[in-house]
Amino acid sequence: MTDQGTTETQQGTQAAPLGRRWKRKMAIFLVVLIGFGAYGLYDAVDAYPKRGERFASWAEWQYLEAAQKANSEDFGIFERDASVPSPVEEFERLDDPERKRQNATDSTNAQSGRQLRATMLSTRHAWLQGLGRIGRLAPEHTTIDRPRQRLTDLQQVWSSASSNPKPLSAFDIPSQWAIMGVCWAIALVMIVHMFRVAGRKYAWDESTMTLTIPGGATISPSDLEEFDRRKWDKFLVFLKIKPGHPKVGGQEVKCDLYQRDLLEGWLLLMNEEAFGPEEDDDERPDDAKDTDKPAADTGTEG
Repeated sequence: MTDQGTTETQQGTQAAPLGRRWKRKMAIFLVVLIGFGAYGLYDAVDAYPKRGERFASWAEWQYLEAAQKANSEDFGIFERDASVPSPVEEFERLDDPERKRQNATDSTNAQSGRQLRATMLSTRHAWLQGLGRIGRLAPEHTTIDRPRQRLTDLQQVWSSASSNPKPLSAFDIPSQWAIMGVCWAIALVMIVHMFRVAGRKYAWDESTMTLTIPGGATISPSDLEEFDRRKWDKFLVFLKIKPGHPKVGGQEVKCDLYQRDLLEGWLLLMNEEAFGPEEDDDERPDDAKDTDKPAADTGTEG
C-alpha cells in the first residue's frame, strides 16, 4: 500500500518520496537563477550592443561635424583625415591622459589656434571609444571613403532625434556576461545537488520498524544509542548508532526531514520504540510539526 507519493519497493517496504515543499523551493530557485542568467545573456548579446551601436553612430555624426568645421583651421582636414585606418593605435594615442586633457582644454578655449582641431580629436576619441565598447574597433568600421556623404546620411538620422543616446561604460557588457555565468553556475550546482539528494534513498519496513538509509544499511530501534534533536528546528535529526551495528556502528547518521516526506514520522516511531513515548514536542516550531509541510531550510545531507 502506498501513501502520499511513496513507492512500494518490495512487499511491506515503502520508499520516502522527495519533500514536496523542498522540490517546489528548488524549482523556484532554479527558475529565478536561469531567468536572471537568460536576461544577462540577452543584455550582453542584444540590448547593450544595440545601445552601443546607437551611441557609436551618434558619436560618428558629432565627429564628422567637428571635422568639417576644423577645415577653417586646417584646410582639407575633413576630406583628408576623416577616416581612421588604424583605429586601435589611434584610440590608444588619443586615450593618453595628457593628450585628452590638452584636447579638452583647447576645445573650450576660443583663443587657442587649434580649438576646432582639438574638438575634432575629442569627438574622434569618443567615437572610437564607443566602437571599442561593442567590439568594433576595426578598420572596416572606421574607414570613411566619402566623408561628406556619410555626414549627410548621419545628419538625416540624428538631426531630428529627441535625445542623445547614452554611451556604454566599460563594464556594461562584461557585467552581463558575469551575471549570466554566475547565475547559471549556481543553477548547475543546484541541479547536481538535487540529483544527489534524489539518489539518497530511504525505505521503511513497517512490520519490523526498520529504516534503510542511503548506502543500504538497515537500522532498527534497537540499534539506536541516541536520538539527537540538536538541530530539530532546522529539520535535521542525528541518529547515534550503537557500536555493534555491522555497517554503521559508532557512527552518527544525519537525516534531513525537509528533503524527504514521511521520514520524520518513521524516525519518531523508531525513537518511541527505542526510548519510550515523549511527553511533548515543544522544541519544534508549530508550522514545522506537520511532516508533510516543512517550512524552512532546504537542508543538505552529509
